[in-house]
Amino acid sequence: MNLRHILSLLCATSVAGGAIAQMDLHFDGNIPVSRQGVDLDLAWGGGINSTQVSRIDLDMDGLKDLFFFDRTGNRVTILRNTGGTGTAGYEVTREFDHLWPFPVLHDWALLRDYNCDGKEDIFTYSSAGFSVYRNISTADGAAFELVEYRVDCEYVFTDGSSQRTNLFVSSDDLPGFVDVDSDGDLDVLTFAQLGSFVQYYKNLTLENHGTCDSLDFVLRNGCWGRFAENAATNAVTLNVPCPFQVPAPEIGGPPVESVEGDGVALAKAHSGSTVTPLDLDGDNVMDLLLGDITFPNIVALNNGGTTSDSFMSSVDDEYPVYDTSVELPIFPGAFHLDVDGDDKRDLLVSPNGRSLSQNFKSLWYYTNTGTDAAPVFELQQEDLFQSRMIDLGNGAYPIPFDHNGDGLMDLIVANDGYYNPGIDFIGKIALLENTGTLSAPAFEFVTDDYMSLSTSGIGVAMYPAFGDVDGDGDKDMYIGDQGGVIHFYRNTATGPIAQFVLDQPNITDSEGEVIDLGMNVTPQFNDMDGDGLLDLIVGEQNGNLNYLRNSGTATDAAWTLVTDSLGHVMTEGEYSQGFSVPFLFENAQGDREMLVGSDPGWLWHYTNIDGNLDGTWTLTDTSFMDIRDGYRTSLCLYDFTGDEELDLVIGNFQGGLSFWRSDVVSGIAGPARPRTEVTALPNPTDGSLELITSAPLARGSYWVFRNSIGQEVARIPATGSRTTTDLSGLAAGIYVVRAEGSATTEPIRVVVSDGPIR
Repeated sequence: MNLRHILSLLCATSVAGGAIAQMDLHFDGNIPVSRQGVDLDLAWGGGINSTQVSRIDLDMDGLKDLFFFDRTGNRVTILRNTGGTGTAGYEVTREFDHLWPFPVLHDWALLRDYNCDGKEDIFTYSSAGFSVYRNISTADGAAFELVEYRVDCEYVFTDGSSQRTNLFVSSDDLPGFVDVDSDGDLDVLTFAQLGSFVQYYKNLTLENHGTCDSLDFVLRNGCWGRFAENAATNAVTLNVPCPFQVPAPEIGGPPVESVEGDGVALAKAHSGSTVTPLDLDGDNVMDLLLGDITFPNIVALNNGGTTSDSFMSSVDDEYPVYDTSVELPIFPGAFHLDVDGDDKRDLLVSPNGRSLSQNFKSLWYYTNTGTDAAPVFELQQEDLFQSRMIDLGNGAYPIPFDHNGDGLMDLIVANDGYYNPGIDFIGKIALLENTGTLSAPAFEFVTDDYMSLSTSGIGVAMYPAFGDVDGDGDKDMYIGDQGGVIHFYRNTATGPIAQFVLDQPNITDSEGEVIDLGMNVTPQFNDMDGDGLLDLIVGEQNGNLNYLRNSGTATDAAWTLVTDSLGHVMTEGEYSQGFSVPFLFENAQGDREMLVGSDPGWLWHYTNIDGNLDGTWTLTDTSFMDIRDGYRTSLCLYDFTGDEELDLVIGNFQGGLSFWRSDVVSGIAGPARPRTEVTALPNPTDGSLELITSAPLARGSYWVFRNSIGQEVARIPATGSRTTTDLSGLAAGIYVVRAEGSATTEPIRVVVSDGPIR
């Protein structure tokens, strides 16, 4: 059993083994939203921060849809091509969410047709390299299968010797997948792991197999184009001798042993670049657009050579110098594709970094006014598609609040911050006023700076909660902040429209001490103990929940910290922070349940809350309805559609929202069946295995291993929530594992390898 077969089986398992939805919610991208009289037809698309853009026909209608992969959330967004005119001819769809199981795609994902069947395949980062998934879509539906995990190559050394190894691409880079030598198959251009040179990996598929349907790469040039990028800046030096050249290189000059005195730093770790190969001048040889990890501009290199001898002859470090030059704050990546449907490929540019980047004007669109062979790019807008979405920069935290007392629930949406040059980020809160009806909501984006809170001094990552804490019949506002404290704004309105005035910054507990709950606190009001007073449930960066009991009166709240481990809720994972964002609600039976947003992006579902404030709440699901909208999710529930079932609005770190309409047949009603989550690490394994459960297993439980024909091959006593065992005595293969005895779990698959996992 080789690694390719192991990972193919694991991928199939991860797709088939997702959580089964117990509640009936459906994405609705048609809830109207307008801003300054303009309809936002992509309003619920979820926002864009640092995205990579490709084209693909997912619904097999002959029209290319748009595939966005956002680095800040490892999140895929699909805009379906409706056949309309220009960039207006796209709509948001969530129909294909099941195709991108998290975290199979991470860091970067580009779509290219490697096997010449006219259907784009997936190229995505995998552990110092990349994996490829073949597009096997038919008229019956879209689908992909793993072709090769971490594609390998024949790496050629300067002395002519070679070694099979993974074709190295870093997680920060964006490589170029293009037919460099015009022989009909896809080659690879990517920066070397050490040094400042672009390497050319030739695809020998046609030469060796007579077909495109393979991935057969060999290093054929260590310094393609005979240029070098400075290791300390993004300056490019042309006609640089190559110290790492392979013998008899293709498309390049001869090797040399030394390049002393040329001023180019060579043997240093490569820090990060984006590589976009394209023909800029119609001479049928590949030019390059380069983005660098610490610089805002795109550098264009013109190839003055031929398809058999590439030679970069000129540099434009303010590309496009003839129009508005790219000027993103950091690390731009360029994407060459036809986005407006005129059969001429345009240019899109977006940040390739995960932070410190422009976040609400982060998709620059240059239309091609030339020809497809010899493009001329003219900037049209800096917020393509974002201008038609709810996009609040970094983060979106929706909270239901009827701000004007008209009986229609509005949305207050906080964020982590808008990018602002010189200041980096400004925290704001937006107001989306419901101007529809009780059964047909419609929202007007009234302001992105509700109550001018950007000037309050609270800073970024404000999170409001609304409740009447002074007994005057209107709702006051508490705001949690990034530093872990909460601020009290009293509602002083004399009419139906709320008016908030700061009453107490840094609220204190009943002993007069400032309440400090960690970082990124997210409060929600709820009468937890049934005494008629609103208490506070507060999430935080660590992933736990704090319970602040209101020990005061109906007109004068006083706060006592009861526990920082309410319900023993914990959304922190082994490889992620928690960022718990709680939302308590009542199901159709009147019982309280809770959904919690988290850092990885899943919604956690808890039941067994009523009468159990001192106990452990039941975790029924860590991936509620398999909905994932990217990192740092938050949510609110309210019956916006008037069907007596709760609808769901989800916010994410890309600054956008999605709307999920309830279905009257089922809706949010009735607790889901409790389930203990099981994780096996490492999986695949060649020996040692650790089985981890989301809750400790009762004494008398055993881990039972069964082979592919159902025979029990091992039975190991479970030890709490972590059990370590050695499987080196088992034959290579796939085993079904589950806890039995005093406690039971859902079965999972564990793969045992016959050798070390590379």
